[in-house]
Parts: sequence; C-alpha cells; structure tokens
Amino acid sequence: MLEQQRENGNATIYQYQLIKKSHIPRPLMLLYLLFPIPALLAGTFWFSWHAVVYMPIAFFFVLWIHFVVCNSVLLIRGPIYRKKWRLRFSGVWFGFLPDQHTGSSVIQQVLMQSLWIGFVFIGVLAAWIPLALTLALLFWHLWFMAPRISILLGMRGQRKDIMVKLNAQDISYYVQ
Repeated sequence: MLEQQRENGNATIYQYQLIKKSHIPRPLMLLYLLFPIPALLAGTFWFSWHAVVYMPIAFFFVLWIHFVVCNSVLLIRGPIYRKKWRLRFSGVWFGFLPDQHTGSSVIQQVLMQSLWIGFVFIGVLAAWIPLALTLALLFWHLWFMAPRISILLGMRGQRKDIMVKLNAQDISYYVQ
C-alpha cells in the first residue's frame, strides 16, 4: 500500500514503514521498576540511613543532568528537534525523551552525550561529595540509561535513515 501511494505521489513525510518492533516484556519492566528498592535497602545496610536521603536527591539530580545535556544537544542541532522531546514518565521511559518519531542520528547523538557527560559530571563531583551520594548518582544514571542503551543496541545493524518511536510497551523502528 505504501509503495502504491509513493507511486501515485500521495505519500507524505508522515508515512513510515515499520521494520522492527521490540516489545518490552512485562516481567522485565517490573524488574526494572522495582530494582531501586533493593538498591535502597543495600545502600541503607552499607551506608546507614544516609542512603534514604541520598537516593531521592540523586534521582532528581541525575534527571536534571540528563535534561540539561539533552536540551543542550537538541538546541545545538536546531529548534525543530527540541519540539519533539519532552519529560516522559511512562513504562521504562523516564526523563527527557522523544515523544514522536525521531531520527536515529538525533537519538544516537543525544543518548551518547547523556551517557558520557553524565559519567564525567558524576566523576568530577565524586571528589567533593560523600561516597554514598556518588554511588547513588551512579546507580540512577545507569538506571535511567539502561532502557536508552537498549535503543542504541536495537539500532545496530539497521539502516542509517530509520526513525524511532518509543511507546510504553515497545520500541518501534520505522523507515520512510
């Protein structure tokens, strides 16, 4: 049908062909969402009650770091890209992520910058903050980045012109 529309000249830039859909199994999603609880208990066991204070602080701080890095990269790429991204809290998608179909090059650049700049930022802060807070920052950074890394791994071996759509239960890869 898409081929027929292209031949007739009726195709628009909003018509995409699904090439791959990666479902997120419900047990894996529950494991991911509940994983902070044992991490908090382990932190409380090893670092006393300080972990109870540091974990929420680190959560919001890492969320802010990712927001600033993503927003900065998108501003550099152009204002049109920034309109497609927003703060999301659905399924395993937490943070500043695309809300619509987004090109793979944009997603790769934003996610890689968030990954490495987050590590560098936490590494720089590690000299001045307590070990428990450093570990909480690292935990939340890795927790936020785990589903995003799955996007990058899913794009390996794919064409360079694919579009990615994040849904609560899956990751869809499209081509125009």
